[in-house]
Amino acid sequence: MEQLDENSALSRERWELDSRPVDVIAIGSQVVYGTVGLSASVPVLTERGLKVAALPTAMLSNLPHYPQVHAADLSGPWVADALHDLTALGIADEVSTVYTGYFAGPAQVIAVAGWLRVLLERRPQLRVVVDPTLGDYDVGAYTDPEVASALRKELLPLATGIVPNLFELQHLLESSPERDQPVDQIIKDARRLLPGRCQWVVATGLDGQDRQHGEDLVVTADEVAAIGYERLDVRVKGTGDVMAASIVAGLHQGLNIDDSVEQAGTAVRRRLEARRIGRI
Repeated sequence: MEQLDENSALSRERWELDSRPVDVIAIGSQVVYGTVGLSASVPVLTERGLKVAALPTAMLSNLPHYPQVHAADLSGPWVADALHDLTALGIADEVSTVYTGYFAGPAQVIAVAGWLRVLLERRPQLRVVVDPTLGDYDVGAYTDPEVASALRKELLPLATGIVPNLFELQHLLESSPERDQPVDQIIKDARRLLPGRCQWVVATGLDGQDRQHGEDLVVTADEVAAIGYERLDVRVKGTGDVMAASIVAGLHQGLNIDDSVEQAGTAVRRRLEARRIGRI
């Protein structure tokens, strides 16, 4: 194994234009045109100076909201093989974080979870951030219904932190999707996901006291932090990907989870404001 790692390091130094160590393995969907999935999260991470190895679970020409879209899902065995290749290259042993987003089917979740179990045996401090990309109230569920079950059974017990919106939180807990829920219930539900390795749950995009405000809720076993913000009247896709990636970047750079969430929310609103005034 040591010889393999040495040879891999030498090969990377010889062949790669950027041979720096990898900071984050990001797993999720990728679009040719658009800013969702890896196409949204990877730029956020690289802008913060992180080196990313991006592993797609699905390739799409564009968002499925357009009149025409072509998509191809990567198989569970392909995902497993790609992850084992990253291990052989030594990349799995140098990253600080494995960050997951969209899964097209349960076989992909099982492949990632199986690989992570082995990796965590020798790297128990590895950070695993799960963005359970299942859907939202405006569009409903947009992945295989079995993905939620696979996440719940296979991947969530391995997570350091989970970043669901309220719709996704309810699906993970197999409860009826209800947008108008009291905060106490949301906190109680979030804490149901904490057993295992999980240290925190960030419930994002919650309604505030009025329609002009919202909040992100950081829930740990002992504490709750509500981070409020003013809503912008811009409705686009990809904000959840930017939010989760910004949280990962903040944690990698040494911020605690509350500060990571606060700066991530600021990063999302900065992009929304730039879009609204036509800068992007």
